[in-house]
Amino acid sequence: MSDMTGDIDQTTFEQVGRLLGAERAAEMLGLLRDTLAELADMTDDDLRAPAGLARVHRLKSEAGLMGFGRVSQACEAVDVAGTHGSVPLARLNDLRAAMASALATVAALGPNLGPPAP
Repeated sequence: MSDMTGDIDQTTFEQVGRLLGAERAAEMLGLLRDTLAELADMTDDDLRAPAGLARVHRLKSEAGLMGFGRVSQACEAVDVAGTHGSVPLARLNDLRAAMASALATVAALGPNLGPPAP
């Protein structure tokens, strides 16, 4: 069974570090942080638009790969709702809460990542 701490599956996160090496894992964590920050700044209408839904889908994959299950699951809920034509505000609120928490976790994990990309 995986050791789940907050938003991150620590076992998955550590496996990524072992497989890719610390430098590449830190780079991927930085990319995840940038994607989280980008989506967090989007309006609800922008998130519901096709381009926003595509970004949510990308985040679902990035977050899942790095062990951020809560964000990945929230993205999945938005992704599925989007394919059915309407994303309820509750799904977006869940996604925003998961992203905010994940951003805090990323900040704690990678204090040396530097500032988010513009």
